[in-house]
Amino acid sequence: MSVRELRDVLRERAGGPPPANPYRHEQVRARIRRARFRRTAAAGAVAVAVAVVAAYLIPGQAGPVPLRTPAAARQGLPERFTSPDGTEYRRVGLVTLTGTEASIDVPVSGKPLEVATWCDGSLNRMPVVYVNSRRVHAPGYGCGDGLPRLVPVDVPKGSTQATLTFDRSAEGCVSLTEDGPCVPEQPDTAVRDVGVYEWTPPAMAVEPPRIKALPPEVDGLRLAGSASGRWPGATSFTLTGRGAGTVTVHLLCSGDLAQRMWFKFWVGGVEGRTRLGCSSWTRGPFPDAGMELEVPRGEQVTVTVRTGMWGEYTNRPVRWSAGLYVR
Repeated sequence: MSVRELRDVLRERAGGPPPANPYRHEQVRARIRRARFRRTAAAGAVAVAVAVVAAYLIPGQAGPVPLRTPAAARQGLPERFTSPDGTEYRRVGLVTLTGTEASIDVPVSGKPLEVATWCDGSLNRMPVVYVNSRRVHAPGYGCGDGLPRLVPVDVPKGSTQATLTFDRSAEGCVSLTEDGPCVPEQPDTAVRDVGVYEWTPPAMAVEPPRIKALPPEVDGLRLAGSASGRWPGATSFTLTGRGAGTVTVHLLCSGDLAQRMWFKFWVGGVEGRTRLGCSSWTRGPFPDAGMELEVPRGEQVTVTVRTGMWGEYTNRPVRWSAGLYVR
């Protein structure tokens, strides 16, 4: 057992049994996406890594602004800000990561807590977050994935204070070429501010925008069935169709917390993959929003999908729409 593994075991045992992690498959896919991003950069296809930032962390902006902001134009993490759906955020703690790990004690008022940081470069990612020595599983929140840099964290009910620890130790290995060896991942050594924010749930539910209708055909596949809903609401739905070995489920969402929706799939009663996050489509070409599933060739199949949300969502609903596409 490595020092890193031993430290994780000690932390998890100190805080009690860790919660079930329904996002394991998505974590693996997120690591693969980051590895592919780095391979592309190493090959010279990407000349400059464009950092992805949370648009609503720019002070003074109450509405949506471009998600990609040049590093030179960035400001420090604000004390207060308003998200595009009108939710008010207030900073309750700030710590600077200069080494591998840093901790901070923050007050807990009962309002939802989230962690935010800027990310620069494809080798950097959100640090692993521990609350009172218990690891909070962040499913695939890494730089280069196109995801917001706000990560929800849970604290024990009834707490008035919590200790948050941020750990950015290098984990695992990456392949820098298509079939090259897996080499140790480079550590994140940048000086990085990490802010802890609490947000005040809106007094009334913020209605998310309506979603455009799914197209009748995508990449040569035709729409065989669809379903739509609103979270919180029904927690599962089914789609039926006849596939030629595979089918594709396309997912669209609207609402500030769309990237925290998760969708778990069953094909013919057999549990399959899980997807975290959901694309938005307001203009331009149809987004790459598909999840390919293996099905018996030529047979009528039923795809059951369970929905859920990671983190708190009081009065911040999300609309979703799903379509089953077949050959």
